[in-house]
Amino acid sequence: MVVDLEPTPTLTWKDKLLGEGLSGSSIRESVVKVGMDEEFVLLEGDMVKSIVNGITTINFSYRIKKILVKEMEKTVVLKLLGRSISYVALHNRISSLWRPSKPFSLMDIENVYFLVKFQSTDDYDRVLSQGLWIIYDQYLTVQTWTKDFNPMQP
Repeated sequence: MVVDLEPTPTLTWKDKLLGEGLSGSSIRESVVKVGMDEEFVLLEGDMVKSIVNGITTINFSYRIKKILVKEMEKTVVLKLLGRSISYVALHNRISSLWRPSKPFSLMDIENVYFLVKFQSTDDYDRVLSQGLWIIYDQYLTVQTWTKDFNPMQP
């Protein structure tokens, strides 16, 4: 068994997206892990950074958008109607309600929306097709993630 004693420095997603390297240099090409087995190369032109009304924006190429959408296949959007609860409380409640066969990832996004990414297609299908999910006497809305989802819109 071979063990690498020197850790290889890695870039954060923020650094990759903003084009900053390990020493602050510009990234021309970057290999990024996708899922467990695939890699893709982030080329110059796959990402265009600009400023609109003083706010930094990032536009991705069609190729990158396809990869990102594929990564979101087993992702649902959650919103608890009527009240908001903490991330930890929501995670605990949906874990006990859904009892998934494999772990899932929960991400807090803007306006009290959450994303849940499942590892198991069966868990994903069951959450979407079963139940009227209720947490603390409030309805939990569950919908599939779409590329057009925008939590900033009312």
